[in-house]
Amino acid sequence: MSKEIKIAITAIVAVIIVYAGIIFLKGLKIFSNEVSYYVEMTDVQGMPTASNILANGLKVGYVKAINFDQARQIITVEMSINPDFRIPKGTSVFMTKEMLGSATMNLKLGSDPSNVLSPGDTIQGTPMTDLMSAAGEMIPQVQAMLPKVDSILTALNTMANDPALANSLHNMETVSSDLKVTTRQINSLLGKDVPQLMAKTNNICSNLETTTSTLNQIDMVGMAQKADKTLTSVQEMTFKFNTAMNSKDNSLGMLLNDNSIALHLDSTMLNSSLLLEDFRLHPKRYVHFSLFGKKDK
Repeated sequence: MSKEIKIAITAIVAVIIVYAGIIFLKGLKIFSNEVSYYVEMTDVQGMPTASNILANGLKVGYVKAINFDQARQIITVEMSINPDFRIPKGTSVFMTKEMLGSATMNLKLGSDPSNVLSPGDTIQGTPMTDLMSAAGEMIPQVQAMLPKVDSILTALNTMANDPALANSLHNMETVSSDLKVTTRQINSLLGKDVPQLMAKTNNICSNLETTTSTLNQIDMVGMAQKADKTLTSVQEMTFKFNTAMNSKDNSLGMLLNDNSIALHLDSTMLNSSLLLEDFRLHPKRYVHFSLFGKKDK
């Protein structure tokens, strides 16, 4: 083999190695069985080739090539997807960009996993979600809110310097101390007095239970029958007494109903009274007393 042929072979091998190294550094695979899908975008925000493609946060491929269609002003992105991953129809592609990072393509998968796209199909892309752009859109709203925030801070500062707030905090501290004392007293009550009260309550319940048992043993029916007989006897006695009082056939009835007896009794009482009065005025007529046995004339 001549020297020229060796140099040519060495140059070809070197070119192949350099090409393979460039492809490797770009993150692309030289020998790959991955399938390609295409996405049409209006803006890729500087996304480089070999960028990851995510589906639900999982890497399913990478960006193989980015081409710009001058006629339609559309960017076509070639995605190299793992052949074991099937993309359902209805899938869309949206881009996200970290605040200090590069843009990333994300697949929003369709709802029917049984109906999938074929390799080489085109997927419609959606506008990119840029955190910086969203922050820029929020700046006017934030600026409009700044005066209100300043007013709120001023009001808070005024309220914080108000002596009434300090007094309220002091009162709250006093209330907290009182609550602490009350809680301690309640704990003491629950620890000492309540068990004693419960023990006394148990004794009362036991006594009530014993009393109830004793009452259950009493013949209430017999007592009621005896009380009924007693009331019947009292009624009979009352009836007889009333009958005797209203009748003149007996001493009680005659005494209560005969006026002559009352008149005799009244006359007897009057005579007794006169006799006693005469005895008081002339005692010597009724009592004779002498040391020598001499009688008065």
